[in-house]
Amino acid sequence: MSKHKEAVQKQFTKTANAFSTSAVRDTPEVLAEKVEFIKPQPVDLALDVACGPGALVLALAPRVRFARGIDLTEEMVRRARQFQVERNIANAAFSCGEAEHLPYPDAAFDLVSCQCSIHHMPQPELALKEMVRVMKPEGHLAIIDTLGPESDAKFELHNRIETVRDPSHTLSLRLTTFVEMFEECGLEIARQALKRRRRSFNQWMLRAGLEPSHKRYQEVRKLLEESIPGDRAGFSPEPSGDDILITHHEGMFLLVGR
Repeated sequence: MSKHKEAVQKQFTKTANAFSTSAVRDTPEVLAEKVEFIKPQPVDLALDVACGPGALVLALAPRVRFARGIDLTEEMVRRARQFQVERNIANAAFSCGEAEHLPYPDAAFDLVSCQCSIHHMPQPELALKEMVRVMKPEGHLAIIDTLGPESDAKFELHNRIETVRDPSHTLSLRLTTFVEMFEECGLEIARQALKRRRRSFNQWMLRAGLEPSHKRYQEVRKLLEESIPGDRAGFSPEPSGDDILITHHEGMFLLVGR
């Protein structure tokens, strides 16, 4: 296994509790919005790649025939299975595996999804090709991820802040890079939406396992505060008491084969 994948496993094993319970990224409303955007069908066999603690899989399951989730980190898969039992959802399953080497035959799924995980992949195009491989020719692929700023200066500082916060972060890609990658993989955008996700800085840091006493918390906060004049990192930060409100730009893409 590559050093980067080991870093991903280390990061998400450490933060599994915060990520899945105390500092959850998506509110129930945002999760429901994502499901509505994807528009799953009752006959679908669905796969969510890099599923984390299984929130999207378990939200899709009542709307499809069967939903699978796969993730690199065993602790995330364990928590996903635990949530499945708690919610008494029968038509779902979770397993460990790599996005670049999916253990499924060609054309196995009607719906494939991957949310907020591309920015942890050193070679996202390889994972995307694997997702296309396991998707049926008439199937759909849903990619949801944070977007990096288009300007070079903002892009560099934005991703530096992200990487100091979470060493398993590789790059938040630009919208233009996503579009190029989709074209190279023979995909067309059937539907897209761009969202501004307003977040608490302190909750964002907790999700990375960092409290105010941590050195990395202090380093990220300093970088973010210094970026406020002219919004130099593209986070649109606004001080709010002892917290800072930040904005992540998120792209939602529903893709089909050409």
